[in-house]
Amino acid sequence: MEPGVIDGKVEILSESECRALLARQPVGRVGYITDDGKPMIVPVDFIVVDDLVVFRSGPGEKLSQLPMRQVCFEADGQSVERVWSVVVHGLARDVTTALDERYERLRKVRLPTFPQLRDPHWVAIGIQQITGRRLSR
Repeated sequence: MEPGVIDGKVEILSESECRALLARQPVGRVGYITDDGKPMIVPVDFIVVDDLVVFRSGPGEKLSQLPMRQVCFEADGQSVERVWSVVVHGLARDVTTALDERYERLRKVRLPTFPQLRDPHWVAIGIQQITGRRLSR
């Protein structure tokens, strides 16, 4: 949908508005389908850099399920008057050992929300689609 107000209460956000809202939010949720077909949503602290949503993960189910899969990522927030939500769709990749200068810089970022992991894996979701809505209360 094109950015603009629908029904007087729902506003479709532009891509730049979606990115600005994500940049101010420290925690989001990544959603994926497990190997056995169950939907899963887990919270992560993240940063947005260029065309990527990047977060850390320890070893476990999430890390074993995400790489090289299409996933969704959602973050939201609220004020007294409004609520917003931004959704990203894209391909997740484990970039922990990627030899790209950009990923090497990203891996040095400290994400303050959750405890620091001893040997974190870094997952990057390439932003293929980003959409958002803001709702008036």
